[in-house]
Amino acid sequence: MDLRIMPIKLIVKKLLNEAGLLDEQRFNDQVAGDASKLAEFKKIEKIWHEAGETGLFDQIDTNSDWEMIRSKLGIPGRRVYNQLSLNNYLIRIAATVILTAGLSIGIYKTIVSVNHESNGFVTIKAEYSPREIRLPDASSVSLNAGSRITYNSDFGDRLREVILEGEAFFDVIPDKARPFKVYTGESVVVVTGTRFAIREEKGSVKVSVLNGTVLLSNTDENSRNIMISANQSGILSSGKDLSLENRIETNTLSWKTGHLVFDQKPIDSALIDIARHFRKELTIKAEITDEITAQFQDQPLGEILNEINLVAGLKFDTTSTTLIVRK
Repeated sequence: MDLRIMPIKLIVKKLLNEAGLLDEQRFNDQVAGDASKLAEFKKIEKIWHEAGETGLFDQIDTNSDWEMIRSKLGIPGRRVYNQLSLNNYLIRIAATVILTAGLSIGIYKTIVSVNHESNGFVTIKAEYSPREIRLPDASSVSLNAGSRITYNSDFGDRLREVILEGEAFFDVIPDKARPFKVYTGESVVVVTGTRFAIREEKGSVKVSVLNGTVLLSNTDENSRNIMISANQSGILSSGKDLSLENRIETNTLSWKTGHLVFDQKPIDSALIDIARHFRKELTIKAEITDEITAQFQDQPLGEILNEINLVAGLKFDTTSTTLIVRK
């Protein structure tokens, strides 16, 4: 067994009751449907509580214990550790127990098969049209069709954290003591109170801020972040690069407002907005040089494509999921 890939951090957070929403979901997902994984954790939890009652903390040699753990994990170099608090003593005990008990790495495996509601989570999905949601802290969320949001059933008591899949607009009630966090894709958005849109698409995440400020971070080990202010957009690309734009695309919220606006915009670019608005995959099989100036309010796709046909002589093939453009 390779001890270096064992999920010690997640288990220790659980034992310390310091697991956040994303940690809780990951843990529940990992043990879902496998009683042996949960039984393994319960054994560790029992040892944890018994170790916490021994009263032997003053006799622990923290440096030698950490040296032992370092060597087992294969971490190069020697570090010097200062006197630890009680919680950190417990972290060391948990890590030592996990290493010596041979806990199976299977406890951190498989995902998504869990029923969130039965594990203390609330999941809300917008099926075929946008949906408005009021969170327990009175913050509001507009979900685009096909998107979903998940949060803990005790949301707002201690933490304000949600997991987003898809696209949404957030209007967050200010609360500096409890920052609002949105996890989506490989990113986390942190705010105290603001209005912003998030779109996850093909591995990338785009955050557009209407007012207030937002901190956009990636979630890998080498965490980086950027601050996004009003009328700016932040992008976390699929390659995990962060970038900032000093603008918000005109049709960012067209799915919410029903309003598409084009002002001398190249038609090929306009078609990208239209395809996204109607949640279709776009394929362009023609060279397009024309521009369009027009506004559409809650109009069906067919009417919009007819007007573009009049401007540029294009033909369109559509299915429930695709939009194909040709001459």
